[in-house]
Amino acid sequence: MKRVVVLMLMLMVCACAGKNAPMGSVAPEDHFLGEDYALLEVKPELDNSLGWRSPDFKSTDYMALFVEPVTLWNAEKMVRESGLDRADLDTLAVYLHDVLTQVPDGVTLKLAEKPGPGVVSLRAAVTGVEAGSPVSNALTSVVPVGILISAGKQLTTGQAVGVGECSVEMLFVDSVSGKKLGMFADTKAGKKYSAASYTKAGQSEEAMNEWADLLKMRIGALWGNTL
Repeated sequence: MKRVVVLMLMLMVCACAGKNAPMGSVAPEDHFLGEDYALLEVKPELDNSLGWRSPDFKSTDYMALFVEPVTLWNAEKMVRESGLDRADLDTLAVYLHDVLTQVPDGVTLKLAEKPGPGVVSLRAAVTGVEAGSPVSNALTSVVPVGILISAGKQLTTGQAVGVGECSVEMLFVDSVSGKKLGMFADTKAGKKYSAASYTKAGQSEEAMNEWADLLKMRIGALWGNTL
């Protein structure tokens, strides 16, 4: 029986290995941000996510944020590779839109109902999803050999066995002129021991909550709020 469990765990690791290419290794046309993706750099103030801000950006020029509907980038490919069906992916896109509408603090930056003067438009896309596997996550959390295998995979790939992963790209533009003001991109792997790991999409939702919190902090910094 132990040999069977070990074999199953090894197969799961092998099946997962090599799926996650380093960010920026894909051709620019494969990105929601297009060729502008090449402008992104690792930013400490964004928790080492990728970002870019126009040197002409002035926070005092803007008083509100309009959040456009979230896009599923390469949706058909995502359906084939994510482990989630289209309805679940659409639900994730709506979830990201909902949490992003909670980013403006309502004081230093308000939520706009539509584009207009003094409004930043946020265009966001879910660019990749890997569903979590509650069963394999549980096995590699309690079975000793599974714990070792999961730890080894996390050490080499940054992602433990059975956890999900989500990637996003965001573009901030002047809602009137369309001028690019800023960009953001990140990939987050789920946490091994988290309540979010008990559903396939839970860790993607958790990542989206964390991105929203990060953007809220940046609003505090850029618009003078001491969050």
